[in-house]
Amino acid sequence: MRAARYHGEDDLRVEDVPEPTVAADEVLVDLRAASLCGSDVNYLTGKTDPATDPITLGHEGAGVVEAVGESVESVSVGDRVAIHYIRSCGTCRPCSSGHDNQCRNRESIGHHVDGTFAEYIAVPERALVALPDGIPFGVGSIAGCAVATGYHAVQRAEVSPGDAVVVFGAGGVGLHAVLWADHVGAATVIAVDLDDHQLEAAAEYGADVTLNPERDDVQERILAETDGWAADSAIECSGSAVAMEGAIEAIDGQNGYESGTVVSVGIQTEDIAVGFGDVREGQLRVVGDHLRSELQDIVRLLETEAVDVSPSITHEITLEEIQDGVDLVLEGDERVGRVVIDTTGA
Repeated sequence: MRAARYHGEDDLRVEDVPEPTVAADEVLVDLRAASLCGSDVNYLTGKTDPATDPITLGHEGAGVVEAVGESVESVSVGDRVAIHYIRSCGTCRPCSSGHDNQCRNRESIGHHVDGTFAEYIAVPERALVALPDGIPFGVGSIAGCAVATGYHAVQRAEVSPGDAVVVFGAGGVGLHAVLWADHVGAATVIAVDLDDHQLEAAAEYGADVTLNPERDDVQERILAETDGWAADSAIECSGSAVAMEGAIEAIDGQNGYESGTVVSVGIQTEDIAVGFGDVREGQLRVVGDHLRSELQDIVRLLETEAVDVSPSITHEITLEEIQDGVDLVLEGDERVGRVVIDTTGA
């Protein structure tokens, strides 16, 4: 089969590799769509590294069950499925309490083991979520990370109806954080980004206010939009240390006691300073991976058309064109949401 393999920084090769075999508890998925994530680009630019090299990248994907291992019971050949990229053990203490993202024995698809930028993938039975017929494979693919990570961030921020929420970074994850904050009833959703194309998208997804730090005094505007109370929560999705410090300031009220919740989602590769008073009566949470149960929730919401994430998909390419997709993300000459990859080889 064909697969896009990471061989080091700036070295992504589409090449022939053996089709995977399945263990007793595994399922072979004929992938129909995968999507490009910022973490994949981070590997290729040297910002971060996968756990092994070479490796097939990609952790967002959806397809059809091609074969099942002898002990598999919950899925059958022909089922439509979305990939949950966490390979969890299912038995450790976090898994037993429903927190598979904290599994002691976990591996991540596309980081520890081969991922979704391929025609087929073998994954554990528990790493699959049923994908109803009405949800396109491309949407099922992005649901498994960009959509779900934004959902998880809003859940961890404990956003309530009437809240003021600021999202720093209106990329793939940030846009969906905006969408979910609006969906749960936040009264004021503020999006902050340096790219006006992304801010326009954030407004389409429910942002009431969009701010560009190159021309707007972000903190002054946040106070103005919240009657001086500051934000109830700030979600940082860009991975920028400057934005992270801005998120901490965004929840800082007037008297040292007024503060909300900061959720850090973007991968921070630089140190940041947090003063005691910055979050004295609030919380600072570092989150990343969503839960399998949250992906199931999202699929139900997509099925009932309670939300529509399809506008997030701005580009579609073939597996052979994947480097073009990476270049598109890096160039930033136009609005780039989720780049969906047709993995069928057709």
